Amino acid sequence: MISLYLLKNPDHYTSPNFIPFYWKTYVSTARSFFGENDSTSEPKLILTKRWDKIVGLSSSLDYTHCPVQHVNYNLYNWVCSFYKVAKRKSKDKVLSDLETELKYSKSAKSTKGLPFLAGHPLVETHVISTRRNSFITVPNFIGALPRPNKDDREYYCCTMLTLFCPWRTGEDLKKKDQSWHEAFEAYDFCEQSQLYMKNMNIRFECLDARDDFRAQLKSG
Repeated sequence: MISLYLLKNPDHYTSPNFIPFYWKTYVSTARSFFGENDSTSEPKLILTKRWDKIVGLSSSLDYTHCPVQHVNYNLYNWVCSFYKVAKRKSKDKVLSDLETELKYSKSAKSTKGLPFLAGHPLVETHVISTRRNSFITVPNFIGALPRPNKDDREYYCCTMLTLFCPWRTGEDLKKKDQSWHEAFEAYDFCEQSQLYMKNMNIRFECLDARDDFRAQLKSG
């Protein structure tokens, strides 16, 4: 403790809060608008209970039907900042989009949470709440991310647009006569998103460096 103060370091460190993030479900949802999914890449469903009934629910619906106040959040930042929570037993009234805009500020920090848009299976029972520790929340990507230079380029571009471009349907990410690569090159990613994409490739760069080193050792 004394050394911390002598070195002028903080005396409290908080580790990141990692949350599971099934990113492929969202990518499949975006691609489904253009009919690009096959039988193995269709969005997966999560079974949940609603009014004593079991309902099949895709996790991507939470984002595509998120409140109007969240329209400018890309998927990555939205997952870090918000989460779904059951309503209190007081049976909060489900407000229309216009009523919601009047009642809640655009900061989306209401303690009661914001309602989903109409069409979400849990619109009457759940709301979206703000994470208190969003600044230390980090998505734990379930499944290996595609590589920008060796895997399917179209799939990589689609994934990055899905993560770092605000959208509700695939049509918000690209035009029907446009390739994912063209849409990726045309979109103006913010500096933070560019940094995230760069950091995602560090693991692959390390693996490539390891393979190159092994090849050099074998060649003598």
